[in-house]
Amino acid sequence: MSSAGAPRPFEEEALFNPAFLSLILREAAKEFFERSGGRDLPAMLAYLIAPVALHGPTRQTLPRSVTAQMGEWVRAHPAALVDLPQRARSLRPLVSAAACFGLRSGVLGGEQGVLRAGAIKRRPHGMDRSADVDDCLSRAGFLGRWVAEQADATTTLAIWGLRA
Repeated sequence: MSSAGAPRPFEEEALFNPAFLSLILREAAKEFFERSGGRDLPAMLAYLIAPVALHGPTRQTLPRSVTAQMGEWVRAHPAALVDLPQRARSLRPLVSAAACFGLRSGVLGGEQGVLRAGAIKRRPHGMDRSADVDDCLSRAGFLGRWVAEQADATTTLAIWGLRA
């Protein structure tokens, strides 16, 4: 990924566009809300969820159940942490842009440092999504449910080697 301020390759700009990333955040916020009994997703967790959900090798190794202990899973999968801080840092401006886009478009709602799922329009007929896009969205939803099981956002970030 490009360093801050440098232009990003076309492929990154296309894949990590604000509309797609806002859908990633919406899915996580929706599932967090449902699993947590009505709490909104702490916005700081968007900066963990996006780089994990978008990174194929990490996404493929995530557990299938939210009952998996996050700390134990992370310790058992050190490869998931290898470049996570760099990916999170690199995606930070894109995640911020996606949150702003989502808030402006109504895909996300939020206030005081939290995000919630907003309304979403139907995809135009004939616009199919790829299996990879579906997988990113599905795993973002899983991550929303999984982080809802944790004590708090700061601890969750620390488990993954990130800080608020």
